[in-house]
Order: sequence, then structure tokens, then C-alpha cells
Amino acid sequence: MKGIGLFLIVLFLISCQDIEKTERPANLIPENKMVEVLTELSLLNSAKNYNKRFLEETGFKPDEFLLKKYNIDSLQLAESTRYYARNYAQFEGMYKKVQRNLEALKGDLEITQRREEQIKDSIMELQRENDSIVIDSTIFRSITRDSLIRNMPPPRAKEVEN
Repeated sequence: MKGIGLFLIVLFLISCQDIEKTERPANLIPENKMVEVLTELSLLNSAKNYNKRFLEETGFKPDEFLLKKYNIDSLQLAESTRYYARNYAQFEGMYKKVQRNLEALKGDLEITQRREEQIKDSIMELQRENDSIVIDSTIFRSITRDSLIRNMPPPRAKEVEN
């Protein structure tokens, strides 16, 4: 019984040693381009999750857009992803680059939003300056007071009680 248990353990260990290495695909996407593709893929997935109805109404197909933009096909993307995923350290490094790209894009977006807000505020200020009529408040008060005085009935004499 002891021999069978030992035989099974040895057999198990030997069978685990035959792990297949993923062969490098002939049409492997270069690492830098793959980082760009993964960055774009993250943005497109976010857009799909954010406003799916808009994408459907406009007929925009994110997957087709991505493949066309980077001049790749779906099989090439799948094989390249599988190849890089097998080498964990390399794939992790690629995803760190993707994360840095997304953070840089976020920073650029925040700067653009602040600039747009400043422009909007400037436009509002210019409209306010050009559209408003400046009224001298002292003139307005004197005209109002005078018109009120003119329209008031004359004071009546007080009746004296005897």
C-alpha cells in the first residue's frame, strides 16, 4: 500500500513537469503596440459601460473600431493576449504601462475640463458686461421719489375736535 501511494505521488510530480510553453505566434503584436491596444480597449469598455444605448443608437462598434484603428484582427489579438498572459511578469509590466497611460489621459482630461470651465466663465463674464445696463442708483432713487411725490394726493387738513 505504501508503495502504491509513493508511486502515485511520483507519477503526479512527473506529469506536472510537462507544462506546455506557449509558442510565440507568427503574428504577435509588439509589446508597445499591445500596450496601446490594451489602453484603448480599457477606454472603449468604459465607454460601453457608461453609455451603451448611445453607442447602439449611433451604430458605433467599439471592437471593430479597435481592430481597424490598430490594423489587427481578432485572432491576432487573442493569440497575442494569450501569449503575453502566459508570461506573467511581462504581462504585469504591460498592464502597469496601461495604468500609467490611463492616469496620464485622466490628467489631460482634467486639465482640458478646467480650461473649458475657464473659457465658459470668461464668456459668461463678457456677456454679463455687454448685456447689462449700468444704472446710477442715485438717479434711479431720485426719479422714483419724485414720481411718488408728484402722484401723491395733497395732504388733508386735520379735523379739529371741539
